[in-house]
Amino acid sequence: MTLEYGANTMRKIYLIHGLMGTARQHFGPQIQEWETADDVIPLDLPGHGTQPGEAPVPFFRSALEWVIEQVKDHGRGHLVGLSLGASVAIHLAILHPELCESITLTGYAPAIPAEMAPLMEQQYNAFSNIRETAPEVAAEFETLHGDKWYKTLKAVLDDMTFHYPTVSREQIQSLGVPTLVLNGSKELYEREAACEMARLNDRIEAGLIPGAGHTAGLQQPALYSLMVQTFWERVEGDVVG
Repeated sequence: MTLEYGANTMRKIYLIHGLMGTARQHFGPQIQEWETADDVIPLDLPGHGTQPGEAPVPFFRSALEWVIEQVKDHGRGHLVGLSLGASVAIHLAILHPELCESITLTGYAPAIPAEMAPLMEQQYNAFSNIRETAPEVAAEFETLHGDKWYKTLKAVLDDMTFHYPTVSREQIQSLGVPTLVLNGSKELYEREAACEMARLNDRIEAGLIPGAGHTAGLQQPALYSLMVQTFWERVEGDVVG
């Protein structure tokens, strides 16, 4: 089937946020730019932002299943994920490639390097005690997520620290969905992850945002949006061709 993309066709774009964020918080500049011409669907994961109820435990599998249902309900589209959201996007693409026009992964690595385990544990402890160590951040989380914020934090931290949703070398090699790994240039392991994933699969492109770290779309929003849109245009050109 040939799909025609033109002035009267709207892309369907799903935005999936990172740890303790919301889609509008982590993709605010992109929403503002893209929603004028495209069908932008910001997804707040269970327990986050506008979602009622507490985060499920274990978190990741339930969040992935919830996003799959959203995409099935609204239709095939381009997925853009940050960090936790990027893990959701790639696992969705592995399980249901038919739902994905493309995926863009930011702040992403398919596995946590062994040398980063101490840092991950340090981050876990810092977040677990955030009410005491950073009360201003805790207050921001409560504003974003309501009274359920700490249970959400713990549910996500437990999964992402001790049960990280790793993607294997074989899964990367067999991924059939057009993929852009668009990480910031300042994070060494994320730079290396982007290049290694592209090396393993010709359908995966690697991109680096100069001067940006883990949240590249917020730190360099104009360049980030341009690179993602250029990627979509190539993907859509391949479909038409």
